[in-house]
Amino acid sequence: MKRSKTFQPGRQRKLLSLLALPIFAFLVVPTLIVVPVALNDSRYITFPPEGVSLAAIQGFFADTAWTSALSASMQAAGIAVVLGVIFGASAAIGLHGRKFPGQQAVVGLVLAPMIVPTVVLALAFYQFFISVGLVGSIIPIGLAHAVIATPYVYLTTRASLAGLNPALVRSAQSLGAGTLSVFRHVYLPVILPGLISGALFAFSVSIDETVMSLFMQSPSATTLPVKMFTDIQFNLTPKIAVSSALLVTVATIGLLIQVVYLLKRRSTANQMPLAV
Repeated sequence: MKRSKTFQPGRQRKLLSLLALPIFAFLVVPTLIVVPVALNDSRYITFPPEGVSLAAIQGFFADTAWTSALSASMQAAGIAVVLGVIFGASAAIGLHGRKFPGQQAVVGLVLAPMIVPTVVLALAFYQFFISVGLVGSIIPIGLAHAVIATPYVYLTTRASLAGLNPALVRSAQSLGAGTLSVFRHVYLPVILPGLISGALFAFSVSIDETVMSLFMQSPSATTLPVKMFTDIQFNLTPKIAVSSALLVTVATIGLLIQVVYLLKRRSTANQMPLAV
């Protein structure tokens, strides 16, 4: 009788890690190229760098056009994150544990901005904001970004709610808990990781969005991706690489914050004593 091979999860985990390294390098290394380009000692974008200098970084923060574009992107992202988290989380909580006619149509409506081509949404938003006289400021850009960010928050929040028994909500309500109390003590502890992930997704989507910002831009409301797109066509300087490196840095910091939070949450859960 042949002896069956023993299952060794540690060895399989190491093998999977080794197989993942080339994929990770393929995805990350091209993105990291912008960092040495941003430190290039040249008036134009060249790779490999001719030298190391901080002149491009200093020039980026000394140029009011670039800093204004960065400020506009951060303002639009702030609007998108706040509204996206409110709308996405509200939709996920409202649809959780409920069955009604047309529910799939409602879910499809919430997820529609992920499916509809961005240029179609951009044209629709442009026509709408023109009709109400809002084009030319950062507000319509932030509102448009909030619409395309909402589905991401909805999906992450819905995933967090998958482990919540709707009976807990009904029990809290039957014991006299109001809407705010139910949200604070029942929903919020469960959906908090999903809200953080959704907020990071919303920020990333907003800070990277170009098409909608192109439609609704103005001299006083030009986002960083639009500025990068314009300078790539007419003024190819290392400042473009500096802005790209800045976006990569912000995205990396956001990812690290999420990882640290999840690890801390998991560690706290493991240290909690088991109920007798």
